[in-house]
Amino acid sequence: MAFKSFFTQPFDVQWRTALVRLPRAVPDAFLRFTSDPPLPIVLDLPSRSPAYNIPVYIFIPDKLDPSTISIPVILDFHGGGFVLGSCLEQSPFCAKMARDLQAVVLSVDYRMGPLSKFPAALEDAEDVLSAVLDPKAHGYSELRGGICEKIRMNGQDDVARRIDLDTSRIAISGFSSGGNLALNLGLSVEPPLLETEWVCRFEKEYATHIPLLLFYPSFDSRQLPSERTKPPKMPMSKGFWEGTNDKLMPTYLPRDQAGHPRASPGLASVKDGLHKQARILLVLPEMDTLAEQSETWVQKANDEGLADRLVVERYPGMKHGWTQMPVSWLNEEERRTREEIFEKTVTFTRSVWGGEF
Repeated sequence: MAFKSFFTQPFDVQWRTALVRLPRAVPDAFLRFTSDPPLPIVLDLPSRSPAYNIPVYIFIPDKLDPSTISIPVILDFHGGGFVLGSCLEQSPFCAKMARDLQAVVLSVDYRMGPLSKFPAALEDAEDVLSAVLDPKAHGYSELRGGICEKIRMNGQDDVARRIDLDTSRIAISGFSSGGNLALNLGLSVEPPLLETEWVCRFEKEYATHIPLLLFYPSFDSRQLPSERTKPPKMPMSKGFWEGTNDKLMPTYLPRDQAGHPRASPGLASVKDGLHKQARILLVLPEMDTLAEQSETWVQKANDEGLADRLVVERYPGMKHGWTQMPVSWLNEEERRTREEIFEKTVTFTRSVWGGEF
């Protein structure tokens, strides 16, 4: 059904989609040359739709402490404006988080346009989170079984027999449009913004802090890329790519739904909507057309009294997506700041889980 919808799209959309999706054709085995261990396994988890399974790239530390009985979980979401991008580009970040925090990292290959439409990506994100949180949820047994099998493959059968997911230590990370999803997982949206309540998958009485790791997220989807304000020092973008983004993004999010508070989570109430346990790390590069809406949201969070739950890391001179680009594409300062913010992300997550923030 999804592929049929692709061929109903105008030819201009078809060929542009095929072009931007070319990187997804790179074999997973290529990660052996571009990322440090651990390398992921891929599981297909069931979704709310019986006709669709959600591919999830699962990063598990190669060696766990033999005394480990529960392991924390990080859900990660790639960027790409809901029309491009893949879990492969997340591998260096996910592998580092798995190594340094001794955590299972789940990078979710959520549905995108033009094959799927809003809120398909968010539904996939919610379904994977439910599979982590709820033993009765679709996908829980498949997820736990896949993790245990991988641990056995690493030669730790004794650990695999007793390991469990630590649902008191969960973090959500997301980059660009993936940051939109990550923020959404920490929000409930209530009337009058919506006719009926759309609740957060974390229960209201969830007992421990939840790190939300947002890298240059999309807070407000009402503007197409060409309509956003460019920072003064940002060079002019190339017309082809800007035009391609303008053409493809509405295939996932029609313009008449762009103001929906789940499509534009920055429009939701921070004070009333954000889960009380959420603690946010927000990474903002200067050279980013999302910078204006990011600063607007930061001011909103401060005005609503949430400043003590928010850490903002601003990076002058850095461009949107620099942390996900291949290292060979980056100059020395970009590499340094990439390594720096990844270390800060590890430290922030550890401190939030430890109740220090």
